[in-house]
Amino acid sequence: MPPNSETDPLLAINATRSPTRKSNKFLILIVCSIITLLTDFGIFMSNTPQTAVFEEIICRNYQANLHRAGTGNVTLDLGTANIPLDPNPCKSETVQGELAIVIGYKDTFDVIPGLLLSLPYGILSDRWGRKPVLCLCLLGMILGEFWVIIVCDIWSTYIPLRMVWLSSLFKIIGGGDPVIAAIVCVIIADVFSEDERSTALFRLNSAVILAEILATPISAYLMTSSLMLPFLLGVGLIILGTIPVLFLPEKLEDMKVKQPIPENWDQETEQNTENERPEQQRAKKEVRQEFTRQFPKFIGSTRFIWSDSNVCIMILVSFVTVIGRKSTNLLLQYVSKKFDWSFARSSLLISLRGIFSLFTYSILMPTLSTLAIRNLNLHGKYKDHAMSKWSGVLSIIGFAVIFLAPTPAILIIGQIILSIGSSFLITTRSLATSLVLPDHIGTLYSAIAITQSVGVLIAGPLFASLFRLGMHLEGAWIGLPFLQASLFFALAVTAIWRIPLGPSARCVNQEDHGPFLSG
Repeated sequence: MPPNSETDPLLAINATRSPTRKSNKFLILIVCSIITLLTDFGIFMSNTPQTAVFEEIICRNYQANLHRAGTGNVTLDLGTANIPLDPNPCKSETVQGELAIVIGYKDTFDVIPGLLLSLPYGILSDRWGRKPVLCLCLLGMILGEFWVIIVCDIWSTYIPLRMVWLSSLFKIIGGGDPVIAAIVCVIIADVFSEDERSTALFRLNSAVILAEILATPISAYLMTSSLMLPFLLGVGLIILGTIPVLFLPEKLEDMKVKQPIPENWDQETEQNTENERPEQQRAKKEVRQEFTRQFPKFIGSTRFIWSDSNVCIMILVSFVTVIGRKSTNLLLQYVSKKFDWSFARSSLLISLRGIFSLFTYSILMPTLSTLAIRNLNLHGKYKDHAMSKWSGVLSIIGFAVIFLAPTPAILIIGQIILSIGSSFLITTRSLATSLVLPDHIGTLYSAIAITQSVGVLIAGPLFASLFRLGMHLEGAWIGLPFLQASLFFALAVTAIWRIPLGPSARCVNQEDHGPFLSG
């Protein structure tokens, strides 16, 4: 077929540049994957020993208080005292209840900087570039981890353990984990086309799962010799994760070249050059103007959310499911308390969860998706709807089994079922995407991200309180947070089941390109 003369030069240019562009794309993907792998490896490596250190400090203080009160089982002359001995005071209701409060509120406070500052740092990333904001995020995270080390190790006898909550203040620098994840995804979105973006983000998410699978058993092994060693190594890996940022090319200017320039840009630039010599003042003015200009547009663009009941239901589903999923943060403490396992041994369940999640994302769900299309003739949102319902049912069963599990073997079965049901977060987001027009997807994702952040804020104190209540009730009720999570997912699945599927809001050729990443 003869080439069109109008397109020949463009095609020639693309043909000339495509190898370089492809090379740059995958270089950026590799660097971003290394950053994600190192930082998440450090986080997963330090999570379990951090919990164990918290428990050790609380238990030490608890025993010291008993000793001072003359009712402890530590020294004192117990020959004449008729006081029952606690065989393991560190697993007592008092210690475990305080541990749940410390962890629950720390997780809650860690979310607040990202919830409040995601938009400002997103605007700054469009002004300053992706790399400076990413460096700020990592700096804030590292300073927060150092504060936890100071409270738990260096000044542990002088500073109350609850002061670890102040580590969240350091995450004001950069906005914390949500901003890091968002900036890395933006870097990927800058260089990959729409057709390539989902696959690139899925590969990036695989680095997170790989970090979870590898870091947890390594941390468990190191904990046998020292609790602080894997804790410090985890922080060191986060610091190491800042080095690859230096090798990231800044693509912001390339993206600005592709965007239309406002008509009054030259006039504003000349006026600022004449009247405002410091560039900082101009930057502040631009940020204020951006807020003033974008806020009314945002209010108007969110109207489709509140006018469509199905979209409202999907946002509610995201809100409920993220609360339910946060109950797994108590899994280590729950298993350690119920079966008298060490935290190092309990942490192996995290690796098990990662292995089955990786299997689910990379093999099981793609296979089921193909079978649904070929054998059941389910396409697009109909396929997502069916897979959402049944993965949600698996999540309900998984949480219920964990709650009822009388033995570790049954609990492991529940954990496997729950890992397979974790695809619910992905399929529901893909379903929500098919319910809106293409130019509303960004706003929808922003609304989902905000509701999920609010859900995390609620989940920490809620499950900490439920765990304390469960220990007070004793018996099987110790797993009360997982029963509540099962009820949350039952509500979400019921809502999904009742969504009527009318004509798609998206084009047929776009409907099958749902996102692969969960919130």
